[in-house]
Formats: sequence, structure tokens, C-alpha cells
Amino acid sequence: MGKLAEMIYKDLLARGKKSDTALRWRTWAERFETVAGIRAKYTRNDVVDYLEWCRRQGFAQNSINTMLRPLKLLAQIQGWQFPKLSMKKVEETEVNRPMFRREEVEEMIKVGKQRLNEREQAVLALSTIYGMRRGEMARPNEPNIRLERVEIESNGGGVVEFGGKIKVYTTKGGPKTEHLIPKEIAVYLEDFEPYCRDEMSSEFRLMMARMGKRCSSGYGWHSIRRCLATELLLAEISMLNIVRFMRWSDAVVKGSFGMLALYAKRDQTRIDAEIFKNHPFLKYW
Repeated sequence: MGKLAEMIYKDLLARGKKSDTALRWRTWAERFETVAGIRAKYTRNDVVDYLEWCRRQGFAQNSINTMLRPLKLLAQIQGWQFPKLSMKKVEETEVNRPMFRREEVEEMIKVGKQRLNEREQAVLALSTIYGMRRGEMARPNEPNIRLERVEIESNGGGVVEFGGKIKVYTTKGGPKTEHLIPKEIAVYLEDFEPYCRDEMSSEFRLMMARMGKRCSSGYGWHSIRRCLATELLLAEISMLNIVRFMRWSDAVVKGSFGMLALYAKRDQTRIDAEIFKNHPFLKYW
């Protein structure tokens, strides 16, 4: 870790920011160090050189805007003026949000069960069943995974058995969510050892290669998450249930649901049980 990156990392932790956020900003600060070197203060030319480097690397404008945030914090810490730069406006059509098709995810599960090792299969299960973000998959481990018999009384009568529960720590301001674990994937989570967050992107590419899947730039764990959210919507599942199953913050969707998002009682066990009845990918596990 470079001197500036360490400074920003510790400053964010001291402000009470999440470790995931501090790690991301540390990585971006390290890139700036590589381009501009380590100095007590920086000039407009240093920032421009960094922007020029970002363009040559092929980063999208939205990514560049995000990567500038640590520099603004660095300017505040070191006491120099961050330059005013007129940046290109990011149009909605320019934001790269690639998504896998349903058939592609189904094939991933079928092939992954044959070609991936146990650790990789667990990650694929977490991604395809819960639509977990990479930061969320880097966290679930013992004791956050409880594999035990869980019986839930269904609305139509009778009892449905599940294989335990898993606690998910969200990375986007949503609540800590305890999900039911369907019996179909419980076996894959028995001895799961999570990867470090920084490994998750490279692990995605390695897993895709092992499954014979070639992905263009921009594809990642969120591409599976977007597919799952879309398929749940097409299955005519309650939008509010989808929001809570996917662990979006109620505050984020308050504009769409009004006070219902805040007042409606959150019964995650019931939400999970209902969604698993129509889950698009569970049967392939």
C-alpha cells in the first residue's frame, strides 16, 4: 500500500466508513500514486495527467467520476485546492450495464456443477440464487451461515423445509438480511470459504473461462444480479418483495413506494419462502 493510499484508507475508517468503501478508495488512490508520484501537494497538471491516463486505460466517464473522489479527499487532507474541471456529462445510454440472458445463467449452473471446484460452486450458488454483490459474497462465512433444518408453514397449508439461514451484509446501504437457504444449495455452502473482496472480479473471469463462457468488457457478478432481478419481475412477483429479496435500501425506493416501503412490515422469512416458489434458477441446483 502506498503512502497516499494508506492515508486515505485510514481517514475513511476513522470517519466510520465501511471497510469495503475504504478498500475501493485505496485502490483508486494507488493508481493516482502510480501516475503522479507521491508529493505533499498536487497541481492541476497532476490531476489532468491522471485523467489522461484514465482515458488511455479505457475507463468510462462514470467510472472516472467515481475514481476522482479519493483525490478530492486527498486535497482536503493535504490542504490543496482541487481544480475545477468541466467533465463530460454521462448520459443514461452510456452507462454500461450488461446483463446475462436467463438461458446463459441456466447453462452456467449446469456446466458449473461439472467443471468448478466446491468453493467456486458455492460462489455461483450465492450469485444465482440471491443475486449477491461481490462485496456481499466476500463476507458470508461461519458463523453467518447456519446449516440446520428450518421448517416454514406455507400459505397453502403444509410445511416447507429449508436447509438453514445465511446472514448477508449489504454493501449499498441496505439492511443486514438473514435469508433462508433452500435445501438445493445447502450442500454447496457446507464448507464455504469466502474469497477476499479484491479477488472477486478476477475470480469471476476465471470461473467464466472454466465454464467456457467468454464475456466482453463490463460483465461481472452484477450481470447475474440484473438477470435475476429481471426474471423475478417477469414472474410477476411483488415489486416490494423483489426489493427486499435483492437487499435494496428502502430509502432508495421510497420515491416509488412512498411510505409503504417504510411502514410495511419486513418478514424476510415469508418473502424468501414465496420467492423460492417461483425462483428462475433454483431448480437447476
